[in-house]
Amino acid sequence: MIMMTTIFYPGCLRQRRRNRVTTKLSFFAFCSSIILFAVSVKSFQTIRKHNVHKTATPIIPTPPAIASRSRALRSLPPALETLVNDTLNSDRKIVVVTGGVLSGIGKGVTASSIGVLFRAMNYRVTALKIDPYLNVDAGTMSPFEHGEVFVLDDGGETDLDLGNYERFLSVSLTKDSNLSTGKIYQSVIERERIGEYLGKTVQVVPHISDAIQEWVLKVAETPVSRFSKQKVENKDVDHQEEDEELPPEVCIVELGGTLGDIESMPFVEALRQLQENLGYKNICFVHVSLVPELGSPPEQKTKPTQHSVKQMMQMGLRP
Repeated sequence: MIMMTTIFYPGCLRQRRRNRVTTKLSFFAFCSSIILFAVSVKSFQTIRKHNVHKTATPIIPTPPAIASRSRALRSLPPALETLVNDTLNSDRKIVVVTGGVLSGIGKGVTASSIGVLFRAMNYRVTALKIDPYLNVDAGTMSPFEHGEVFVLDDGGETDLDLGNYERFLSVSLTKDSNLSTGKIYQSVIERERIGEYLGKTVQVVPHISDAIQEWVLKVAETPVSRFSKQKVENKDVDHQEEDEELPPEVCIVELGGTLGDIESMPFVEALRQLQENLGYKNICFVHVSLVPELGSPPEQKTKPTQHSVKQMMQMGLRP
């Protein structure tokens, strides 16, 4: 027993010393926390008294959404800022239709059908087709590659989807209702040649993206006639002529191609910025994707759509 006591006694001393050190550290941490809490309360009371004596009116904090939108508007060019403010004041809505997995999946019919639903609710609807190719218009494109050319009343040679828009919505669109990469780049280069950018380095962001936003908002607020000119001349449409003078209430925008293509990236970024400028209550995104049926018996597979939506959200767009 004496030998065992001799062996374990130093260990007991060490354990007691450790407990004393731990107790001292815990007490020191507790005292420090109390001191910091007292200092924080005192500082808060001082700041509150200073604010009360400084102004008699209560300070109403600006909501984060309004503050961020005001900061975004201050950084916009004057022309784009005016269009954004006009869109917000008129409570105009924009619906963007995108496609994933593969092309030719039915974005045009989907966009036209959405427009028909708005027309059924007595809303004034217009449409815009965005084509990512570098051609200025479809007039010089081979019909074997891109299909036949649809000619508008003002002579614009556009994509066949605009024919669907006119038939579904019973409106007469203009050549500005078809936007291509070549057309937007040509517009920006012409501005640069006349010195509109004041010697700045013209880049995709912000100059191309701002130009795309301006184009979309201009088309969205431009009145469109309810029928083609040939039909209007032979009918008495006094009430329709009144509607032609009013701006649209809803604009359907179709983004051509497949989401994720390099050629459509400037338009995706421009639409993302437009969503920030207008707010999520004034613009929405509809994504058309593929859900194949495989196996026997057939089973629907949603994995392609999952990856397409994931890629869309990585670009800043939420369907």
